[in-house]
Amino acid sequence: MNAAITRKISVIVPTYNRPDSLWLCLLSLSAQSVLPDEVLIADDGSGDETKETIEKFKASSHCPFSLKHVWQEDAGFRKPRIINETVRTASGDYLVFIDGDCLAHRHFVKSHIMYAEPKAVLGGKRAEIGKELTEQLLRQRKLINSIDQKLIWDGIFGSSRKIEEAIRIKSPMLRRLLHRDRICDDGIWGCNFSISKEDFYLINGSDEDFQDGSIEDNDLGIRLLNNGGKVKSVRALAIVFHLWHKSSWSFSNEKYIANHEILKRRIALKEPRCINGIVKATP
Repeated sequence: MNAAITRKISVIVPTYNRPDSLWLCLLSLSAQSVLPDEVLIADDGSGDETKETIEKFKASSHCPFSLKHVWQEDAGFRKPRIINETVRTASGDYLVFIDGDCLAHRHFVKSHIMYAEPKAVLGGKRAEIGKELTEQLLRQRKLINSIDQKLIWDGIFGSSRKIEEAIRIKSPMLRRLLHRDRICDDGIWGCNFSISKEDFYLINGSDEDFQDGSIEDNDLGIRLLNNGGKVKSVRALAIVFHLWHKSSWSFSNEKYIANHEILKRRIALKEPRCINGIVKATP
């Protein structure tokens, strides 16, 4: 663990109206080999069932960390806004992000902490659990924590995908040979990345101009690169399992196109900061 980089760890969990998945996500975070100091739910307007789930988990014997619920009214997609508000609330020096519909491998937090460094955003991928296996896990309230026989079987004969992302590889040489030391062209994913709070503020946090959940997380990495930082891979180290759900956005809608225009401008102009971020510009 790099104590010079991290002193207190805040895990940020964005969610919206998936309380059953959120319970399993929190359960996976409670089973970490290195526990976070706090977990903060960044809630983009969920109903009462999510609030009740969080309160129930907080009161249960499963909860070994401080658990905070940061909520905003449902007014359409405003994930970047609630992310910024949640980071303002966080007391940690280092921020680890996982979506509320994902399960964390037991070394997920440990891996992000171990490989943290200044002016770097760490990014991983996710194994995608199929519909039938997801429903089984939710029904039984059971975790999946490795590329076990059940996941392999569902990857071959069922609907689970990218299960190779669940194989943990610690050898630097093997990681290079298998290209796990690279993030690839699609950049960081919001379900699996980390950054120091200082660097998050340096690039002005999440850009609240993004209008749907598609590429707003990639933008964080691009702005850090534009600011002289780097994107570092923790694929095959910090592993997450994404629970199946129906897709809520389209590659062809106007909001997705508008998001890409923001990203294209960011790259072309090498912008290191957004305007509508965690710190608002003074009129």
